[in-house]
Amino acid sequence: MTPVPGRRLASWSVVLLELVGRHPLLRADLVLHRRPGEPLTIDATRLRFISPLDLTAVSALAQAASVMSGESVLRLPSDPRVASYLQRMDLLAQLPEGTTVVGAVPFDDRRDHRATLLETTLLTPDTADDVGERIGLLAVANLGASPGAQVARSVGELIDNAVSHGCGPGGAYIAAQTYTGKTTGTRRLEVAICDNGIGVLAHLSRNPDHADLADSETALRRALRRGISGTGGGRGNGLPDLLSQAGGTGPTRLVLRSGHGLVRAARHLAGAPVVRGFTTGMPVDGTWAWLRVSFAP
Repeated sequence: MTPVPGRRLASWSVVLLELVGRHPLLRADLVLHRRPGEPLTIDATRLRFISPLDLTAVSALAQAASVMSGESVLRLPSDPRVASYLQRMDLLAQLPEGTTVVGAVPFDDRRDHRATLLETTLLTPDTADDVGERIGLLAVANLGASPGAQVARSVGELIDNAVSHGCGPGGAYIAAQTYTGKTTGTRRLEVAICDNGIGVLAHLSRNPDHADLADSETALRRALRRGISGTGGGRGNGLPDLLSQAGGTGPTRLVLRSGHGLVRAARHLAGAPVVRGFTTGMPVDGTWAWLRVSFAP
């Protein structure tokens, strides 16, 4: 459904996924409470900050629910500033028919911020080139010509992964935001891509060389190694190249979620990547990726 700006919609009592505080989807302890027969409900009322990962993950979850059952529920943040940003980043516009939006929908006071952000966008093979160009402009404008170009190439690896084997029936979504560093002390570019594809474990398992893989955490760890692919043929350098390129320009964090696995990879300039893996209570159908590159102001 299309919410009416300024109107408060009906309340809803079922809570299946609660997003609280800042960056909840980066946490390994987040739990999805399943209730058979109930629609997917995402409760963001206590969300205090919205990142590109929140935007793209909610879009992907709602689209997947639409394919499965035709309905989902989103409870908007109670903080009007957070709800306004959610509106500005086109999350509501990406929600499928059959989505019930609960809460006060802010008026859309839209200004041109194409030099600092990429709104929540459906990512397909047809839109990938245009989206990649937008990301390139963002990166260069905010990080400088040379480091921006390297970061744009890194994001291109994530885009390629999503359109190659991540565009399932529920689609894939991308969003990006730059930060000036006035409050954090560092300039940052954050990009997230969430898809409803087959997931990393199923993708790598297509290759007989990875027949030993039994869980998503191990599959995610292996995907960060050079030459690892579900198809073979010399492919499989995308994620290692991403960390090499982006990490060579500034402190870089990459978080991947797929199935019950979550990995956090970090690289600081010339240092080697540090990777930590977790098994999570919340399964992800498909793959979620969040990349942050930081620079001194």
